[in-house]
Amino acid sequence: MKKQRPIWAIVFGLLLTAYTAYVMLDVFVIKRPMQENAGGINLALFATTVTPTPTKKPSPTPDNGSNPNPGGEVAPEPTETPEVTPTPSWFSDEEIATDTTYKNDHLYIELKEYREHSTDIHVAEIRLTSAQYLLTAFAKDTYGRNILDKPTRIMPSKNAIFAVNGDNYGAREGGYVIRNGFLYRTTGNARMDVMAIMPDGDFYFTHSKYITAQELLDMGAWQAFTFGPVLLDGGEFMVNPKSEVDLCYATNPRTAIGMVEPLHYFVLVADGRTEKSHGLSLYQVADLLKRLGCVKAYNLDGGGSSTMVFRGKVINFPTGDGTYYEREVSDIVYVR
Repeated sequence: MKKQRPIWAIVFGLLLTAYTAYVMLDVFVIKRPMQENAGGINLALFATTVTPTPTKKPSPTPDNGSNPNPGGEVAPEPTETPEVTPTPSWFSDEEIATDTTYKNDHLYIELKEYREHSTDIHVAEIRLTSAQYLLTAFAKDTYGRNILDKPTRIMPSKNAIFAVNGDNYGAREGGYVIRNGFLYRTTGNARMDVMAIMPDGDFYFTHSKYITAQELLDMGAWQAFTFGPVLLDGGEFMVNPKSEVDLCYATNPRTAIGMVEPLHYFVLVADGRTEKSHGLSLYQVADLLKRLGCVKAYNLDGGGSSTMVFRGKVINFPTGDGTYYEREVSDIVYVR
């Protein structure tokens, strides 16, 4: 005679299955709007003008009667006027656009493609006159869990010229979220690095165990992302050939942003998971950004979310399973 399972075991199994299904739905499906009309931009961070660093003057010389300049400064001897090499004009009073370049009075973009490690890599060099033009946007202008939209649908209302996917904050509970000068989430994430973009355009790397979100905001953070890891800092590698994001393959589609100096950036999107493009490791991303001149770099959400859009056109081959599709994401990073 076949022994029947106790009723409590059956009930427990059903409850466990239902709970697991709910957790999966909560993580990936159930939408939880927490703040609508979350498209504000706090330009007050840029209201204070920066006083230029004064030029250092020659050390004063004691006045012993032989100095023709009794004020103490040494009068420079006349010299020939040196030839000055003109500085390239990255910006233009007129809007100039091609299939691979764009410039206006505050923004310069140039797109290039590289082929390394059996992978197509799309790189945008970006120069700005102010970090206020390095912006972010939530899908549907709504902050919350699993609120999603395609980058090409988020961009038009923002007048965005160029965009990539962000850190996909909406797929998890924790991780600081500061966007366009406003604080949305104060809960940290113990497994992920934080990158803040400051008003001067510099990158500031930290972790939630070292600083609270409010403290970061009080420091003047303009944007704050929680994903990572940090790839480069001070020109040094912060990852090694074995480094990887949790639950990822060894090589993947990637999105990353690197900084040569404040207001001069390289944004990288690598294809992957196809026969044509194998994908990159974190170390390979860091290596290319360093060769491009970046001294700081940070990894954003990758995989099927990796998307680069320029003037309304998707530049890369976004995919999660080898088939082309533009995935809906929680947020984008863009310039305009």
